[in-house]
Amino acid sequence: MKSSFLSLLACPSCHSKLFLKEDCFSCFHCHRGYLIKNSVPFFIEEHSKNVVHSHRSDTSLVKKMAKIFLPPHHSVYFQTLTNSHGEGRELTTFLKKHHQLPFILNIGSLSKDLTSLHPKIINLDIIYYSHIDIVADAHQLPFRDESVDMILFKNVLEHVRNPLQVLSEIFRVLKKGGFLYMKAPFLQPYHAVPDDYQRYTVSGFKELMKPYEELEFGISVGPGSSLSWILREYLAIATSLGNQKFYHLGLYFWGWFTFWLKYTDIFFRSNRLADRLASAWYGLYRKP
Repeated sequence: MKSSFLSLLACPSCHSKLFLKEDCFSCFHCHRGYLIKNSVPFFIEEHSKNVVHSHRSDTSLVKKMAKIFLPPHHSVYFQTLTNSHGEGRELTTFLKKHHQLPFILNIGSLSKDLTSLHPKIINLDIIYYSHIDIVADAHQLPFRDESVDMILFKNVLEHVRNPLQVLSEIFRVLKKGGFLYMKAPFLQPYHAVPDDYQRYTVSGFKELMKPYEELEFGISVGPGSSLSWILREYLAIATSLGNQKFYHLGLYFWGWFTFWLKYTDIFFRSNRLADRLASAWYGLYRKP
C-alpha cells in the first residue's frame, strides 16, 4: 500500500480520523471497519445502493485476442485528432506543467493507469483492478476535508447515480486553490460502465461547475466523432433484428465502415457552431 496518501484518509461515512490495524482501517468516531486486501484499502460496503455488482474486471483471453481485430476507436480528440481512448492534450500539458503537485486523485480510473503522466496520481475506483490504490465509492470519498491538490474526473459523471452528491464530495475534499479536470459527454450513445444515467449540454456542464473558477473549457470530442459513433450504433441496431449477438457483430462489422467519419472533425475545429453536435466537453477548474 502506498504510504503517500495514508495521512489524507478519513472515514467515508462520518469523515472522522482512521487508525490502522494489521489488516484494516477503523474509524475513531463511528467505529466502522474497512478491510485492506492486497495492500489496497476497501471503503466499499457490499450492500451499498451505489455498487453495481454486474460489472466485472476480468477479461477472457478470447476477448483480449478479439480486440486485436476490432475496428479503430470511433472517437478522436477534437484539437489533435488523436485517439480519444488515450489522454487529451489539455490534461497531459497541465500535468507536465504542474509536476510539483504532491497529490492527484484519479476518480473512476477503471483499468487505466495514469501514473505515467504524473508519479503522484492515486487511482480510485469502485471496482478492484491490479493498479488501483483505493477501492471506494465517489458518492462517499474516504478523504479528509480539503486534503487533495487536484482531482481528475473524466468520463465518469454519466455513470454515477447521483452526480450532485459526487460533485459535492469532490468539492469537499479538494483544497482551496486546488484543481479539477472534468470531462463529460453530450451526444453519445448509451454505454454502461457499469451503468449510464445522464448527458450534459454546454449550459448544463457550466451550471454544474459554477462553484469553481473556470480556467479552460472546450470541446473534447467533436461532431465527426459523434456521427461516427451514433451511425455505427444505428446500423448495428437496424441490422440486429433485436438480437443481442447480431447487435454486437454489427458493431464490429459497421465499425469498419464508420470509424473514418471521426476525422471529419478537422473541418469543424474553426466552426463556432461545432458545440451544437459535440460528443464530449472538457473543463479545467480551480476551487476558490
